[in-house]
Amino acid sequence: MTHLYNFGLSQEDERTEAAALALGAYGSQDRVLSVASAGDMPLSLLALGAESVIAVDVDPRQLHLTRLKAAAVRRLDREEAVRFLGFMPASRRSRRRWLRDVLPALPPDARLFWEWHEEEAVRGAIWAGRYERYIRWLMLLVKPLVGFRLFEPLFECDSLPEQRACFERTFDHPKYRAIFRLAFHPRVYARRGIDPRSLQFRSSEQSLGDQFFDRFRALCTATPARQNHLLQLTALGRVQSLDSVPEYLTSHGFAAVRARADGLACLAEDLLVFLERAPRGAFNKAHLSNLADWLPQLRFEQAMRLLYARMATPARLVWRFIHVDRPLPADLAGKIRIDRPLGERLVARDRFPFYGVVPARIDTAHEEA
Repeated sequence: MTHLYNFGLSQEDERTEAAALALGAYGSQDRVLSVASAGDMPLSLLALGAESVIAVDVDPRQLHLTRLKAAAVRRLDREEAVRFLGFMPASRRSRRRWLRDVLPALPPDARLFWEWHEEEAVRGAIWAGRYERYIRWLMLLVKPLVGFRLFEPLFECDSLPEQRACFERTFDHPKYRAIFRLAFHPRVYARRGIDPRSLQFRSSEQSLGDQFFDRFRALCTATPARQNHLLQLTALGRVQSLDSVPEYLTSHGFAAVRARADGLACLAEDLLVFLERAPRGAFNKAHLSNLADWLPQLRFEQAMRLLYARMATPARLVWRFIHVDRPLPADLAGKIRIDRPLGERLVARDRFPFYGVVPARIDTAHEEA
């Protein structure tokens, strides 16, 4: 399984991040620093009210994908953009035509990248990620063994109690736990489905497969299946309608991103390098994805100190974790304030609840950290 980048989709619920960051709470001047990943989160934060977003990623390929998604919003109509990117089916001929429309809106390096990788764009750019290709491969392998309509009853439910009963009836069996233990065994998963660096600090005694199965239960039962695009993409390989898409592709969000398109900046740079040179006050909100899983404790502490020194106040931050819930450095105690109860409430209604969520704030002006 070849891939262009690690992630074709941002595995985060933009509504959670927007609530944690209190977008709009201090007027309309929210300037957000965002770890780009697959680009859905920076664009959705624009859609949800951010005045500007600085999307940073150390992998330039992830930024090429981010720019492709942004260009699709600028150059196509909404349904075309949804189908072009791969959220819904489309013919190769249509996607090739849409790619020709989108390419002129890209900067030279991104345009060259997508001209070189036209076939991946024609197959739907969101499916060219390592994680997405692994999940699709798993579905192709498993469905002939357990049934091709495995997930359809879940999307026929009209309430969360019905979804819970459907999950217990359909999935809550030892054979599915066994599939998860095999598919997400670290040696298998790190070789085929994820960058192994994302697992390097995992220390839980619970098997990764059991951990993911428990969170898969929440994915299928905690939010309405027919409104959860992340569940639909995972289970069905497509969204069910134009009403179940990331925020930047909704009717309101699409118009908002078009209006604020110039507010998106993409930087191919290590986050800490960016923070070291960033001027104080350039942003007052920070979406950090699952930074804690990727950095050792000392680097995580360095990132927190730099954020404290650089952010305009009052400031909000949010990060996620699957494997490591890292503590703040002692010198930032009382300066960056973590809101654990809010994090627990947000996880309870998150549409991709594989992560813990850590909302935090900086309330007052501060001296150089």
